[in-house]
Amino acid sequence: MIKKITIFFAYSLFFILSLMYFTPKNSIYFLLEDKLEQVDIILSSETLQDRGFTFDIIDADISFKAISSAEIKKTKVNIFAVYNSISLNNITLSNTAKSFVPLNIQNVKVIYSILNPLNVDIKAVGDFGELKGEFNVLKRFLHLELKPSKNMLTNYKNTLKKLSKTKNGEFIYDKTF
Repeated sequence: MIKKITIFFAYSLFFILSLMYFTPKNSIYFLLEDKLEQVDIILSSETLQDRGFTFDIIDADISFKAISSAEIKKTKVNIFAVYNSISLNNITLSNTAKSFVPLNIQNVKVIYSILNPLNVDIKAVGDFGELKGEFNVLKRFLHLELKPSKNMLTNYKNTLKKLSKTKNGEFIYDKTF
């Protein structure tokens, strides 16, 4: 009996891993690109690399309403059954954002897990400081907590005024979509 259960779980694990490995990640990416185009977000100049269990997007330029907005050096997408993540590395924002925030972002990580199915976790590190937050999918509520850098505190006071300050020096941003 135990041998049959072990064989069942082994075959199930093999099937799930095979499904993840052979998922047409390029097709999913192009579908996402079409959906973003409908809201005037254009991804261009990117190189796609399917690495089996991961999917990399290298040197992507992002434009919003035909205005160049950002350049992302590397994006790594992990699509697993219970844990999915997108890691964006070396992001440079357009000079139009210079008066609002620092232009360099080292890393942004977005995580979705079925262990916490209603929330998407967000973590970011950049010249602005450290950011962590979550987006509640059901309530469509975004909550962000910013630990600002010295650069952000001295040069971007107008941006920080739009956020709520906590007692420990962090800044909070809440928005319902």
